[in-house]
Amino acid sequence: TVLDDNKKLCLVSGEIIAMSNTMTMMFEVEDLAVASPATVSRCGMVYMEPTSMGFEPLLDSYLQSLPELMAPFLIQFRETFMAIMPGMEGLPFFLRKSLKETVATVDTCLVMGLFNIMTALLKRYERNEGEEPLTPEDIEGAHQCAMPMWIFSFIWSVCATTTGPGRPKLDEFFRKKAEESGFAEHMPPAEKGDSSMYEYCFDQDELMWKEWMQTIPAYKPNPEQAFAEIIVPTADTVRYTFIIDKLLLSDKHVLCVGETGTGKTLNVMDKLSNHMPEQYVAVFMTFSARTSANQTQDFIDSKMDKRRKGVFGPPSGKKYAVLIDDLNMPLREKYFAQPPIELLRQWQDHKGWYERKPPCAFRTIQDMIIVGCMGPPGGGRNPVSNRLLRHFNFISFTDMSDASCVRIFDTILGATLQKKFSPEVAGLSGPISEATIAIYNKVRADLLPTPTKSHYTFN
Repeated sequence: TVLDDNKKLCLVSGEIIAMSNTMTMMFEVEDLAVASPATVSRCGMVYMEPTSMGFEPLLDSYLQSLPELMAPFLIQFRETFMAIMPGMEGLPFFLRKSLKETVATVDTCLVMGLFNIMTALLKRYERNEGEEPLTPEDIEGAHQCAMPMWIFSFIWSVCATTTGPGRPKLDEFFRKKAEESGFAEHMPPAEKGDSSMYEYCFDQDELMWKEWMQTIPAYKPNPEQAFAEIIVPTADTVRYTFIIDKLLLSDKHVLCVGETGTGKTLNVMDKLSNHMPEQYVAVFMTFSARTSANQTQDFIDSKMDKRRKGVFGPPSGKKYAVLIDDLNMPLREKYFAQPPIELLRQWQDHKGWYERKPPCAFRTIQDMIIVGCMGPPGGGRNPVSNRLLRHFNFISFTDMSDASCVRIFDTILGATLQKKFSPEVAGLSGPISEATIAIYNKVRADLLPTPTKSHYTFN
């Protein structure tokens, strides 16, 4: 459309729509990278930087939305938040300046992620009408774990987007803040190495910090199972699935980012297929460079039932958990947008999209949660618009530690050797696994890709 001072919209079809004096058109754009000088000269600009808003409006509105149960802790929550986040001494500034993120994020998105995790952890204390009210023990328990849960939410939102090597630095930074601001008593223990705060989960029943591996039963592999289907729980998989579980049950979208081979897709698929309540139905999609917006729309529409006029959703009583693998693969078009991603963003902003057949009615789509998996931009993967990313909680899957790798291979190999060989042979599974991992690390450090052999990447 062409819009001039005379307020007439000239459409491609030759139709001219006059706008009245009281009408204004407003566009919210990310940048002016593809705007012509003619376009720019006709616009009145309002330039708004997120930093000028700060975090306080977000914090204020969130604290007001908390249940009454948490009322005694609002001042403590605010003080902790103000000690950790704002300013040049704050955690986001430190994160941007000194550390590397798997996928670049915006500060406000991290803060909303913090609130989402806290809301998800508080869900167990909600009671609907007709349900029994909380007992005094429940209320006492909730009060005891209020501050640890707030800290836990910080660790898995604001501190969860950095790459593996950045975690020890963040741990140190966070503990220093805790000492200065007097909430060190609520922090996870520091016994487990240099990134110890990531190694603990706060148990809301026993009201104490527990190592991740203590929160699940011991694992016994089945040697008959196909190798590719075996998932050995490690501290990494346990903690990521715990966070994903909590967020999905309170209807928040999750985005798993990490290098190839960190087990993003495998863990999320296993979680959605086998470990979700009955009302959740898993739907799997994979984006490729050729995926179009129409394909995405048709695929999701084909799964939906009509609920009433203009409203569609999963079969009644169900919710769809849609796993989108390689979310950032679709090619960017001339103006740098990725059409399938813009479609998802439209649904997340406006709860639906338009049908493509005239009269192009708006379809509202309900009861759908999106779990995205993607690698960092580069090598066919594109940077994704922040307007889509702001709806997600980020979880950065770091490269597995050697201990986790040894545990996985030792468990699988040990089970097979014990079943089919003598005890002397079976005893070797540990050393074999450790030696293999050592060779792998050596290969990864020394056999680097060269321009002629750029495919030399090992995972």
